[in-house]
Amino acid sequence: MDLHERLRSLERENAILRQQLAILRAQFTASLAAHELPFDAVFHQLPVPMVLFAPDGLAVAMNRANEQLVATPIDQVVGRYNIYQDPAAQKRGFVAAFESARRGQVTTMPPTPYDTAEANIEGRTIDQQFWSETTYFPIYDHMHRLVLIGELNRDVTDWVRIREEEQRLAAELRDREQRFTALFDQLSLGIVVIEESGRILDCNRAVTSILGFERHELIGKLILYRTHPDDRTRDLELWEELLEGKRNSYTIEKRYLHKDGHIVYGRMTCSAVRDEHGKITFLVRIIEDISAQRNAEAAVETSRRLLQDIINQIPALIFVKDIEGRYLIVNERLARFSGYQPEAMIGKCDDELFAPALADYYRAFDREVILHRRPIQRDDDRWTADGLTSYTTIKFPLFDHEGTMYGIAGVSIDVTERRRMERERERIEQQLRETQRLESLGLMAGGIAHDFNNLLVGVLGNVSLALNEIPEDHTVYPLLTQIEQAALRATELTGQLLTYTGRHQLEMQRLDLKQVVEEMQTLLRSLLPRRIEIIVQSSPTPLPINGNVAQIRQILLNLAINGAEAISGTGKVTIITQPCELSADDMANMQIGSDQPPGHYAALIVQDTGHGMDEITKARIFDPFFSTKFTGRGLGLAAVNGIVRSHRAALTINTAPNQGTTFSVFFPISMTDTSAELPTPVKETTSITATTSNELPQRGVLIVDDEAEVRHVALRMLQRLGFTAYAAGSSEEAHQVMAQFGEQIILALIDLTMPDITGDVLATDVLQHYPHVHVILMSGFSQQELPANLRNSGRASFLAKPFTIAALSAAIRNALSSYAV
Repeated sequence: MDLHERLRSLERENAILRQQLAILRAQFTASLAAHELPFDAVFHQLPVPMVLFAPDGLAVAMNRANEQLVATPIDQVVGRYNIYQDPAAQKRGFVAAFESARRGQVTTMPPTPYDTAEANIEGRTIDQQFWSETTYFPIYDHMHRLVLIGELNRDVTDWVRIREEEQRLAAELRDREQRFTALFDQLSLGIVVIEESGRILDCNRAVTSILGFERHELIGKLILYRTHPDDRTRDLELWEELLEGKRNSYTIEKRYLHKDGHIVYGRMTCSAVRDEHGKITFLVRIIEDISAQRNAEAAVETSRRLLQDIINQIPALIFVKDIEGRYLIVNERLARFSGYQPEAMIGKCDDELFAPALADYYRAFDREVILHRRPIQRDDDRWTADGLTSYTTIKFPLFDHEGTMYGIAGVSIDVTERRRMERERERIEQQLRETQRLESLGLMAGGIAHDFNNLLVGVLGNVSLALNEIPEDHTVYPLLTQIEQAALRATELTGQLLTYTGRHQLEMQRLDLKQVVEEMQTLLRSLLPRRIEIIVQSSPTPLPINGNVAQIRQILLNLAINGAEAISGTGKVTIITQPCELSADDMANMQIGSDQPPGHYAALIVQDTGHGMDEITKARIFDPFFSTKFTGRGLGLAAVNGIVRSHRAALTINTAPNQGTTFSVFFPISMTDTSAELPTPVKETTSITATTSNELPQRGVLIVDDEAEVRHVALRMLQRLGFTAYAAGSSEEAHQVMAQFGEQIILALIDLTMPDITGDVLATDVLQHYPHVHVILMSGFSQQELPANLRNSGRASFLAKPFTIAALSAAIRNALSSYAV
């Protein structure tokens, strides 16, 4: 339908409406005569906007239809002389039309524009401009006396706009043909004219710029083929609805394929042009290139994400609020601290997120910043999942480029560690002297152990030589055996000293955890108070593990004694051993050993019915020197920590105040038999010739040690074993011996700790210059003292001091066979 036809249609509707009004007036009069209906009920239900005035111009009634039209409440019109008091009404001729109605004439004003003020009538917000055609008519009573002046208003906005459009088009019709082509091509929006089949009939220059094709390359082609394949389905669905008449147009954002292959983002509106019979004559697609907008949006989004990533990774709680206290930006740390997701906090105030007292505190802090218009810093303590945490919070106002404050920002930094260090600085200084004393004791113990081991070499070596020289039924043999046992016990003492200094590595062996725990029952019952009941629940099957039996016992003793001390009065300590299968999730929840792999484990579980621990105590129980007992040293559980880690085990704790405590230690199950790896006992009378070739006794062995007693004993042992022995008291002497007898020497026993050149340096030099020589390094410390290059060389092994002739024989046999440390 063209504009002329639409205008004529509106005029016909206007005439029909006037005729219907006259009929309605007659029907209304007849209805009032036949029925006693309230005037308000009828008046307010009239669909025609109407106002009633007294003859003097006082508005006495206005129905709801008029209220909706002018977006003005009834009480702002009724009771006022709107027509006579409004200068605009006089200027536009309303006063004259009203006076004409007073004289008995029906007067219709031409369409008049109105700008409605923003209002809310029955929940409907109106903010628009409209045109109204107003008619004034007299109303008489049964005696034909003028009692009211009626005002009918009709919204003719569409009619006016169509008429204005028709007038504009008519004015432009004369030169439309001359300007159309230029206008068509100069538009920045791409315009494509297509037929129902989707083939292009014409397009403007903007389309060729957007798609990169010339006009002749596009005409006759299907427009849909220039759409990105992923966006064609939605476009085609809407296109079918448009052809079927289900819609007149549609707008979508989609991607186009440029001629050179890159993607162009466009906002496309497709409309159908129909004839008077509703048949489509052609279709138009208007394309707006929004690539720059998309790129700008992407850049803004990238900047926003960069800013968000930065504030998320800053180790602080960060937020930005508007002046009303609504959160605009929060980082992930603040959201986690508050117990929300970041997006759940955006747009909300403190009252909606936090408890009333905390919200009041935050709000008062914000008001102080806004009032003083400057940064303010405060320190406070807050309870978190990690316990009592100290924060320093800085809040500062935000100003725009004009100096107007639009919000506040805040940064809270966790200063718990700094505060703790400040509070404990004095305690640490006091402990420093004790630490220095312990370090001195450690150095002294290590020195004593080293020298004592060298002395024990002479004792054990000479005793073992003597035992090999006399028969077992000799009267001196038992005395020598007692001397040897005493020396071995002294060796255990030096081992304890080295364990204290951290320079001794205990041997691991294959153990049955179930058996170790069962053997400890008697000792535990003697150590724990009688008021404590000990319950042992053993695994029905053996639990083979690789470990050090002394350290496993230490774990069990520490946990059982701690459990008993946590019980006031009577109670129970339950010890359980059982096999278990741990998953990756189980390992992730371990307090110790969370990095260990999932799999089969042997569990040692110690439960007590004591007072339990809170989260703060639980978090610190493995700290050295931390103890909940007045007289405690705080080393028991710290030792458990070290033993668990050295065994590649894992540990978890289940505890709560007044609910007891359960320690669960998980040792990896040993899946293979390691008994073949354990040292084979060697009798004191065993000779090296028993396991070596007949040529070995004619070969030489070099002993290098700065202690003369060690050299003498070792020489006698080597000679007893059938070797040609050479001795050197320093690295320099060793080089001289090797230079003279290097071809005959197949093995060098070298002390690790010599005063001039250390044993590892000498061993490296010997291995480099004499490829046929193998090295045994001797030390009173652990074999971990050996450098990695020697351990990995394959030609160096280790012998712990002190040693017997049997131990020396086994070490030589191992060095000349496997050459492994």
